[in-house]
Amino acid sequence: MNWRDDSTATNVSLLSKWVYGVLRPIVRILRSAGVSEASLLEGVKRASAQHDGDVKKGRLGTGSRYESLLALSGVIGAWTRSPAWTDDLGHARELSLRKEDPKGFTALVHSVDPRLNAPAVLKELHGMEVVRILANAAGVRLLHHAVLDTSEESFAVEPVLRDLQRFAETLEHHVFRDRGLPSGRTQVTAARLSIDPAKFDDFCRFVTRNSQMLLDSADDRLNSYREVADGAGANYGVGVFVFFEDVPAGHAGEAVSGTTLSGPTANMR
Repeated sequence: MNWRDDSTATNVSLLSKWVYGVLRPIVRILRSAGVSEASLLEGVKRASAQHDGDVKKGRLGTGSRYESLLALSGVIGAWTRSPAWTDDLGHARELSLRKEDPKGFTALVHSVDPRLNAPAVLKELHGMEVVRILANAAGVRLLHHAVLDTSEESFAVEPVLRDLQRFAETLEHHVFRDRGLPSGRTQVTAARLSIDPAKFDDFCRFVTRNSQMLLDSADDRLNSYREVADGAGANYGVGVFVFFEDVPAGHAGEAVSGTTLSGPTANMR
């Protein structure tokens, strides 16, 4: 498998599809709460006018980018959790870039999917600053456990819109689902906490470290039931979302944070 260029010109039909996919569940919830169509349209117009001058960063792509990111996530997942690629402490090892090394980066990539092009995978991960190539290109070190294709210049639109749509559909499901049927989705919001802004860095490190452990554990459990998912033709996912809210009036020394656990930043097909 080779990566295809994701910088295609805007495809109006595809873009309209994703706009509808993201907005439909949100509109359904708002309409059920009594929000009029006129109010919805006014909100869209105001938001569009507010951001009309924004620098356009996204790349719509053709759909290949989403599958590429899933493949990259699979490589990172194997690197961080498999004993074949971790050290005695369970940390991801530095891997040799020698193609013939049975314990090197190429072997890791091909253990996930023999069709993947290892140099293309390395280029993508390095461009996202997920890995660092060592001196003289002798090896590669993992810097981050998560694959997020954003930068100061651009981001791949489709994966972000997929996540937005599925998050909105999760909320929609809980508002409208038949209470007599088993819940097919989970959405849990933690109690809000007042956090000293001086502790934000520590808080972010805590969330990054522990949420990744949660995702890894969930991925391992879901993958252990792969035959069930394949038989049902279903997708499973779990994700961690952290939201920073505005400081309430009269609480200048505090910031309010909410943490949401929902799907699907990690997918199993």
